[in-house]
Amino acid sequence: MSLSSLKSKSFAGLSVTFVTLLAARISVADGYDGASGGYAPMGYGYYHSSTVAESYLRGRAAVIDAVGNFKVNDARAGILNQRVRSMSRDNDLRQTDALYTQQKMWSDARIAARNDRELQIRQGEHVLAMQRSTVYRDAYQLSDRELNVKTGEISWPEALQGEKFAASRERMEELFRRHVGYGAPQANTAREIARSVDQWSRTLRNEVATMPREDFLAAQKFLVGLKYSAASLVETT
Repeated sequence: MSLSSLKSKSFAGLSVTFVTLLAARISVADGYDGASGGYAPMGYGYYHSSTVAESYLRGRAAVIDAVGNFKVNDARAGILNQRVRSMSRDNDLRQTDALYTQQKMWSDARIAARNDRELQIRQGEHVLAMQRSTVYRDAYQLSDRELNVKTGEISWPEALQGEKFAASRERMEELFRRHVGYGAPQANTAREIARSVDQWSRTLRNEVATMPREDFLAAQKFLVGLKYSAASLVETT
């Protein structure tokens, strides 16, 4: 047992003894009748101790009862305090859970709104691309004489019949025969045709200084027509 604990218990014992003696003295004083030279007789509803010992014992019992009541009340207060803290913790947990739930709802709403916007943008881009494709296809549509979509045969305009374009013509004719001759037209082949057309169109710009303007424009329009015709074959199958 530590020194501080021993001091506390000794102080508590002395306090109880002092309070007991004080209560006994008060009880004796209340029971003593100075006028008659003795103790007052017992009246209705009020009792005086007959001896000093009885007063001491009654005083000690009152002190012990008071200490006991104090400890009971202190214990009840401690229990109530624990309940209050527990209820406060539960309330904090519920508030935290509600906050997290609300934040998740806000986050889900933002994600849903962003997904909706992205979907609308993609749909708009798709519609715009389809409209652009339709406009370009109508503007650059090749006739059946210029392009046979059943055999892939191409009738080249005069501006593209030169010897310098022989390799490009052979490459394009091979791609179109593959595009229409092996089952349904494939998107991969259409993209390859588009890349070849774009490359040929860039090469053709080097001839703008030596080629008549009408021939240059007719050649460029024909090449764009090949690209959109290949894409159109994929869309219609």
